[in-house]
Amino acid sequence: MLSSDPPADFVFDREVEIFLAVCRTASLATVDDDGAPHNANVQFAHGSIGGQASAPFDLWWVSSPTSAHSRHLTARPRAAVTVYAHADAPDQIRGIQARGTVTPALTPGDAAYPAALRRYAAKYPFVDTPPFDAAVARQGLYRFRPQWIRWIDNRRGFGWKVERTLGG
Repeated sequence: MLSSDPPADFVFDREVEIFLAVCRTASLATVDDDGAPHNANVQFAHGSIGGQASAPFDLWWVSSPTSAHSRHLTARPRAAVTVYAHADAPDQIRGIQARGTVTPALTPGDAAYPAALRRYAAKYPFVDTPPFDAAVARQGLYRFRPQWIRWIDNRRGFGWKVERTLGG
């Protein structure tokens, strides 16, 4: 679904992937047992692992399984995410809004854990160095898989956006 007519040179995947590559923090929205909203900021890496070329917009983050948002996601594995560029001028606002599912946390004993950790460490090399490596090994690696993404880019015009529904 297109909310705006993108220019001929606009390539959704390229625009979003470049943006996700330079951003470092996502705002993760979950819902608690009483239905109250909860928000947490997480440092993320993006992309597929293990040859899953169909998942370029997956977001990966490290978090404690006992944190509020992790407990919420264990009970209800659906979330909303925003990633945005820090901008003071309205005509520079850009970012993504997304809805999707979160898979159970990967831990060091899981087969997919090494590939997911490599994806994350490529963006945050400090996770492979002491004392962070030991701390990360005690956490879980979570994956958000978007089912819907809205790309907003006020540099193209105030309120300019494109929406895309994804499989999975």
